[in-house]
Amino acid sequence: MSEIWSSRSPAETEALGERFGRTLRGGEIVLLCGDLGVGKTQFAQGIGRALGVTAPIVSPTFTLAVHYQGNWPLVHYDLYRVESAEELMEIGFLEEEDERAVRVVEWGDRLPQPRNAIRVQLTIETDATRRIEVHAAPEESA
Repeated sequence: MSEIWSSRSPAETEALGERFGRTLRGGEIVLLCGDLGVGKTQFAQGIGRALGVTAPIVSPTFTLAVHYQGNWPLVHYDLYRVESAEELMEIGFLEEEDERAVRVVEWGDRLPQPRNAIRVQLTIETDATRRIEVHAAPEESA
């Protein structure tokens, strides 16, 4: 599955994140990729709202991960300050989480793509518009 959306504001980016979040069923890994200031956190906030998270979702840049409770558990990661994928693997990144949790990873392009991850690429088109491409992982054959 691939979808392409256009956003004209941070609020619209958040609303698109919520729309996307309503399709999640738990256990997904969502990689948010794009430059600084493109709207990754707004998209994550929308996902959180769709999952029933009522706490404010902020970028966890200085803590690596923040856990939220909603209709589904949400773990929000920010890899901005991570030096290498090896560093993440050393600390057991993604291994110890509740398997029902939706895991949203800002700067997700900084690690090898986990199997079945959904990649969301956010790109600045103009000062006022963003392109959001959602690329779902191919279904594994049974």
